[in-house]
Amino acid sequence: MRHFLETVQTVFEIAPKKRFEVFELFLSFMLYNLVSLLPPIATAGIIAVITQGSNFHAIWFYVILFLLFYIVEYTILGWKYYIYVTLSHYYYGTVQQKLFDHIISNISITEKISRGRITDTCKEDVSYLIQTVNSAAIALTGIIQLLIIFLIFASYNIFIALIALIIDLLYIYLMSKNSKNVAKYFDGVRKYQDRILDVLNQILNNLKQIKTLNLMPILNRKISSNRSSYDVQYDKRYLYLTSRYCKIPMIIQVGKITLYIVLAALVFNNQITIDKLVLLISYFEMVVTNTDKTLEELLNLTTFSIRIQRIKSILNYTSYTKNSFGNLNNDYINGDVLFENVSFSISGREILKNISFEAKPNEITAIVGKPGSGKTTIINLLYRLYSIKSGKILIDGRSIFDYTKKVYTTNVSGVFQRPIIFEMSIRDNLSVVDRNQKRQIEACRRVGLFEKIASLPRGLNTVLNEERGIFTDGELQKLAIARALLSQAEILLFDEVTSNVDPETSKEIIKILEDLKDDHTIIIITHKPEIMKIADKIIVLSEGKIVAKGKNKEVLAKSALYRELRSATFARPSLDDESEHIKADSPEDFLQTEEASLELK
Repeated sequence: MRHFLETVQTVFEIAPKKRFEVFELFLSFMLYNLVSLLPPIATAGIIAVITQGSNFHAIWFYVILFLLFYIVEYTILGWKYYIYVTLSHYYYGTVQQKLFDHIISNISITEKISRGRITDTCKEDVSYLIQTVNSAAIALTGIIQLLIIFLIFASYNIFIALIALIIDLLYIYLMSKNSKNVAKYFDGVRKYQDRILDVLNQILNNLKQIKTLNLMPILNRKISSNRSSYDVQYDKRYLYLTSRYCKIPMIIQVGKITLYIVLAALVFNNQITIDKLVLLISYFEMVVTNTDKTLEELLNLTTFSIRIQRIKSILNYTSYTKNSFGNLNNDYINGDVLFENVSFSISGREILKNISFEAKPNEITAIVGKPGSGKTTIINLLYRLYSIKSGKILIDGRSIFDYTKKVYTTNVSGVFQRPIIFEMSIRDNLSVVDRNQKRQIEACRRVGLFEKIASLPRGLNTVLNEERGIFTDGELQKLAIARALLSQAEILLFDEVTSNVDPETSKEIIKILEDLKDDHTIIIITHKPEIMKIADKIIVLSEGKIVAKGKNKEVLAKSALYRELRSATFARPSLDDESEHIKADSPEDFLQTEEASLELK
């Protein structure tokens, strides 16, 4: 019982408000159960009038009682459903939003908790918060109703009460034991469902690569393996469910027959009357029904507790990347960026080692290096996605962690290698940052996209959809740059913005970058020699260290690595430096894993 109370307490910790409504829900169930005890009394009264030869008109008293009972019962039922709907909206909306906010504040959460599980928790598990409270209310009030019924039995005959109690306790014991096994294998079912969802997410995130490299057979083997394990857990769970619904109930049926024989004997011996016999049989049927319902809800609470713990585990996760924002509200930022002896580690592995450099306004600073050298980490640090253990990162002489969230996000913006474009209109995609249509048009003009938009039948109201292919990859990248401009940020960060575009579009984006440096600080990660050529300052990284930095020509003259990078194009443009230390999440990882396992065989 303590386990069930802890589950309900956890729900209250996750969503602490609406306590009065929860009390109302419990009260409505209690009143409903008490009222449901009254109709058998009216039935017994009618039988008493008939068997004792009383005035027939006395029946109408009990008929009126019947009607009153049911009017009150259904009134309470309507009240109960109203409270249920109110709490359902609160729990689902509030906790889902709480999860979203927590996930975005702890970006390393996918290193610990799988994407499939996070998705399923936000979509499915949150809907069981109200179910948990509802089941707890049904179970608790059901137990109280059972105690009241046993007291009624005892008031007539203590021997009958003991028989009924023994039958019910044996039934409850066996069902409770069964519930633990059902919950155990339900947890296994959820675990392998999450793993299958993980593979699905990887497929959806890498459709083009999977089709091009013909990786689906390997992924299918991964899915099949997880599905086989899922089937084992599923079958074992239903083995216990079969016992629960097809074998254990035989005990209550045998007990019921035994009790009815005892009651019949009491009637023949004139120890109870027919009306009392009907009343006690009605109440024992209610005991059976109520016990089944209570046990079912306790089973539900056992399985719901797994879902509640999944929610709690996400909300309790604290990321090593989590930062607190400062209170510096100075929005007049010039855009001077300075790294001073910055080191950064993940899982005990040092990714950046004593990094120092400066990026100034009206310049393009290019950070270059081979994949995994630490380039992306520098950008992630500038986005304040990670905290640093040593060194300083300054903007205009102040730590980046001193600025308020609003000031920082409106002064530091940029574009990732894969731009985030939402399946909604062009206008709405831009309105995510700025709803002013005039500024939207100006931003689109500046990146050379407005003419294309104007040629579309619905212009800015055109809905972007990957399947329709309205924009090329290069045009989507331009749209992402336009959106970054709408933030009016002084510092713009670009991560491999030309890696997925054709050569002609790449030239156009280079011109855009050269234009933007006139009124911005530009920091760019690139593996493209043509981007390196336009940079005013070059930072060359190797194994987390700066091996060369300075003006472009100077670095070209003194750094052999930079000369190599200028003359080469890598198959993998950019590697997330932190990804080497966390759970694999790409189809290539599955390919490597599968090949390794085949070699072992």
